[in-house]
Amino acid sequence: MIHFHNVTKEYENQTALRNITFSVGKGEMVFITGHSGSGKTTLLKLIYLAEKIDKGSISVSGWELEKLAESGIPFLRRNIGIVFQDFKLLANRNVFENVALALRIRGMGEKEIKGKVFEALKTVYLRHKTDSYPKALSGGEQQKVVIARAIVADPTVLLADEPTGNLDPDTASGIIRTFKEINACGTTVLIATHNRELFRNTGRRVIKLDAGNLIGEELG
Repeated sequence: MIHFHNVTKEYENQTALRNITFSVGKGEMVFITGHSGSGKTTLLKLIYLAEKIDKGSISVSGWELEKLAESGIPFLRRNIGIVFQDFKLLANRNVFENVALALRIRGMGEKEIKGKVFEALKTVYLRHKTDSYPKALSGGEQQKVVIARAIVADPTVLLADEPTGNLDPDTASGIIRTFKEINACGTTVLIATHNRELFRNTGRRVIKLDAGNLIGEELG
């Protein structure tokens, strides 16, 4: 599903990732961990082509990213859902509209949009918050809206960058349970986090980064 082979990414003579090689199979849920600055966010950005590699190769769902033309990037991203730490919700749109936005951009019909949005909100247990605005939601609820927005178009891959960084431990545990439920439905999930408590005793693969180097792998 996701394959990195000898991937290197540099910024102005500073190496963010160095000769990274790993694979994530279809339907897996994998954690990427390391201290701040270890390369976690850069790694995720390479997967959805917010950044491009300098050396090596990456394939995602059969797409060879280093060979992909600019015109093909939107089609790649339709297969990838992204959960950001800072939510990026539109304050002047209610929960339904925030989740529906990506589908409207694609020109989907209103009846289908309604069905998909309600299903996504049901998945994250926020169907009752359809008409609420972000400012009326807790931090955990806002993050669940972000997750609903990321899965509403049925992506094959879901990426999450420090998705619990601003949340208390109990709320964070609930968010991870939500990711597990999404993964159980067949979506490949990759979560970047510095918080070891999130993957402790999960039995999931944990890929460890340090200063841009892949230093090992373990089971959570």
